[in-house]
Amino acid sequence: MQTMKRSVFSLLLFLGMLTGCQTFSTPRIADLEDCDPVIRLRAIKWAGANRIQQAVPLLIDRLLEEDPSLRFYAITALQSITGQDHGYDYKAKPSERFEAVRRWRKAFPTTTGEPGMR
Repeated sequence: MQTMKRSVFSLLLFLGMLTGCQTFSTPRIADLEDCDPVIRLRAIKWAGANRIQQAVPLLIDRLLEEDPSLRFYAITALQSITGQDHGYDYKAKPSERFEAVRRWRKAFPTTTGEPGMR
């Protein structure tokens, strides 16, 4: 019986290490364009917290994300870095968000092309 308990405990510990003990590297600017929204979110938060000026163009692109939480963190990061919001509201209708993104792109012309929804 004791051996069985030990085996079950060992198996659970092993499974826990496989699923719950993920290590993440420090985000990079390129992660702002990753196909995984979790990686994009980590990168957005990292860029804002560290006021990464070079991330501004990609953060502007993230304002058009379909996921409102990604848009919220993107505008929060941009406000942290630039001190501006250009009238952007992450809860607004897509057409209103699009116009605000145009204002952002006009203010920061190094931004990538026309906005597209992700």
